[in-house]
Amino acid sequence: MKAIKIKTERLLITQFDESMIESVHLNSLDEDTRKFVPDEVFETIKKAGDTIRFLMECYDGDEGPFVYPILKLADNENIGYVQAIWMDDENLEIGYKIANKHIGNGYATEALKAFILVIFDELDVSEIWGITRVDNVASCRVLEKLNFKMQDKDTRNYHGSQHEVCKYLYRKSD
Repeated sequence: MKAIKIKTERLLITQFDESMIESVHLNSLDEDTRKFVPDEVFETIKKAGDTIRFLMECYDGDEGPFVYPILKLADNENIGYVQAIWMDDENLEIGYKIANKHIGNGYATEALKAFILVIFDELDVSEIWGITRVDNVASCRVLEKLNFKMQDKDTRNYHGSQHEVCKYLYRKSD
């Protein structure tokens, strides 16, 4: 997927570079990341760096994962990320994480709204899935604000453990 640079009213979604390793490491250590996406916790700077370098290599292909940092325009602070990951040959899942100290400011909704439009065109898809744990109420609320429609709720393996999850779908025509 080609390089992207998405500017919203308050945010910039762009590509990772090595200068972001420390902020990715620090953002990954909060309690929400540990609870909801434990495989995205980077306990050391080295692990964060290895992951950032891997994600940077993924920008050159079409297989992904496609993960992009979210920066605040006001001060260029890295506050999280958005991502698109192929679930299989046809289904794409969207994801995001906002660092705890920035939750509640509408950043997730603002970033995902802009990112979805670009992903539809860049990856030539007409629908995108959003999958989250039922107890991640804030994530469910963000997806619903963006007109994702719940398709299914069941218990499944989610990031290495059994959890009740909601599976949402967004269609380009919605």
